Amino acid sequence: MKTATKRKLILKLFDKQDGKCCYCDQHVILSYRWRDQQRPDAATIEHLHRQADGGTDHPDNIAMSCKKCNDGRQELDWLTYRSLKRGEIHEYVRSMDRGARAAE
Repeated sequence: MKTATKRKLILKLFDKQDGKCCYCDQHVILSYRWRDQQRPDAATIEHLHRQADGGTDHPDNIAMSCKKCNDGRQELDWLTYRSLKRGEIHEYVRSMDRGARAAE
């Protein structure tokens, strides 16, 4: 993807997502400076269905994430990773533990 296209896309995603990462929901920064783009909170373009797994550049498959989340996702599917980053899975496990203890 060309640099000009990436810049337009990231601006559109930034606006659409209120400047927040699609995974951790934290605010990201926008910058064209290489040094700033290396920060953990730098905005990056993320393919929800990874290109390595056959994902495309279709707009429905693209979101904005912070660099830390983009680098950390690895092979997890996007929805599982999002649930982990937002603590939803941990909350579910805790609620199951409370339910099991209550049933004893």
